[in-house]
Amino acid sequence: MNVSKPLSSSLSGSIIPMMQLQGKEEAALWLPLQQDWGNRWCTMPQRYLSFCDRIDAFETRASDVFVVTFMKCGTTWMQELAWLLLNRLDFDQAKRSYLMDRSIFMELSTIRDRYGKDSVTVCDQMSNPRLIKTHLPAQLLPREIWLRKRKIIYVARNAKDVVVSSYHFMKGVGHWEGSIDEFVDEFMKDRVMFTSYLSHFVDFYRMRNEKNIFFVTYEEMKRDLKQVIERLVKFLDCQPLDEIQMEQLLKYLSFENMKSGEHSNPTRYFKARPDFEFMRRGIVGSYKDELSAAHREALDNWTQNYLNEYGLNEFEIFGNI
Repeated sequence: MNVSKPLSSSLSGSIIPMMQLQGKEEAALWLPLQQDWGNRWCTMPQRYLSFCDRIDAFETRASDVFVVTFMKCGTTWMQELAWLLLNRLDFDQAKRSYLMDRSIFMELSTIRDRYGKDSVTVCDQMSNPRLIKTHLPAQLLPREIWLRKRKIIYVARNAKDVVVSSYHFMKGVGHWEGSIDEFVDEFMKDRVMFTSYLSHFVDFYRMRNEKNIFFVTYEEMKRDLKQVIERLVKFLDCQPLDEIQMEQLLKYLSFENMKSGEHSNPTRYFKARPDFEFMRRGIVGSYKDELSAAHREALDNWTQNYLNEYGLNEFEIFGNI
């Protein structure tokens, strides 16, 4: 793993290039521990070097559930849903404590100092059942997840909306100083944190039929959240919800309710620009009035060219966007 100089003057902090997928094995045979990750790529901050070995060796528990996403793909929405299911719909606790304190972001300390706390250590000290958030790609997750087949919830989102949402987030928290046009170009060149984005979600799409993987899209959650909840209840081995519980949960998880909530909306949690909003629009298709026609076309071509390698298309995964 070689350390490079920063790849863009618009990015704050050093960037580490890491590992890129080889081969086109059949999906049924494709599992992370069976791969040679020598050419896989993931862009991470310099601080990651101080944590990567500990994350790889992180000791998991049988009751662990990992929420794995690329940033701004509905992570917080899914975390809150999964936490409530794992904690018997404890809305009172959810309303009085930040989700980020109930479901720890494992590699947060690789990005910035979490008020003097080590996020990997905090994850280790969590009580059961641990719901752990991470944006790391498959090859950088704790090895025991794959060895012991721990449960993973993966949420994917279409690339154009991810770019728009990621841009506003990165700019708001001070990790990006350039324009949205520059951001799109750097995103497609895998020079934004946690990229390559396409391999990130395609890896998990190819593993979607594994028993320990729950794969869902942000678009699917927006179309029919009730059906997603019913699937997730079974995946997590939780008690089925009655109609009243389901309605309570759907109301609590509505974008309007979460955005207005003191603790469900983590905007206040960040030291960010005064105009920063962690939860902005909460829709599918925000790219339509925020990206230029040229960049929409470029992202479409970039996405489809990659998906073609696996015989996939964007509609098959995300539906109409």
